[in-house]
Amino acid sequence: MMLKLKVRDVVWFVTTIVFFCFLLLPLLILIVVSFNPVAMVFPPQGFTLHWYRVILDKPEFLSAAWASAVIGIMTAVISTTVGVLAAIGLHRYTGRLRKPMEFALLSPLFFPAVIVALAIFQLMMAMGMMTNLVVLVGAHVVVTMPYPVRNVTAQLSRFDRRLEEAAMTVGATPRQALLKVTIPLLRASIVPSLIITFVLSWNNYTVSAFLAQTDWTTLPLQLRAYVQYEYEPFLAAMSTVLILISAVFLFIVERTFGMSGRGKV
Repeated sequence: MMLKLKVRDVVWFVTTIVFFCFLLLPLLILIVVSFNPVAMVFPPQGFTLHWYRVILDKPEFLSAAWASAVIGIMTAVISTTVGVLAAIGLHRYTGRLRKPMEFALLSPLFFPAVIVALAIFQLMMAMGMMTNLVVLVGAHVVVTMPYPVRNVTAQLSRFDRRLEEAAMTVGATPRQALLKVTIPLLRASIVPSLIITFVLSWNNYTVSAFLAQTDWTTLPLQLRAYVQYEYEPFLAAMSTVLILISAVFLFIVERTFGMSGRGKV
């Protein structure tokens, strides 16, 4: 029996190591290549920070980073707000349509983003409308909203409705109970949802490729356009910066609330 347990533990350990190596090794190689002074090859042939300084000398990338930040912030705020209200509504609704409505809200998780982007693009074409910032942010909201819905729904599963009832017994209206009791108690899932949706929007390429205009070229699109004509360590340096930004945001979520975003209510 002990031998079987040891073999199982060894297999589990080896499988975990192989999985994380497969997941993280390409990123580690990319980071190392970003310090290569000569070309984008591995192993590097020296060490330099030149390519990180070059980032500040490329206004098109700074403009794209600003566009990604604006779109990401707008997406995070709208997606999380709508997602939180939708999750609360689903939690309180007990009719037969609850499951279909929940599936509809979470459905972007089950479809590739390229299908969602293509569908929205075809809809805009059929309506004779041009893609613009509103359409682009709306598409980002569609593909990111399942995350706040899922996070808040998970926390609401342990939510005590008596807290709201207690507030209303002392004179609070349902709206006041929602804003002053329910929403503050859900911050352990709301704040992580804001950060995660921002990171997802910031890094999104597929949706932006279909719907972004030249005035709102995002950073992933700019990187993709650049790599078609240039292949130098600058790309690795820019990618490393994006990896670090995403890692910092996710680290904040993990240290503050945990990756599940589930707080105690």
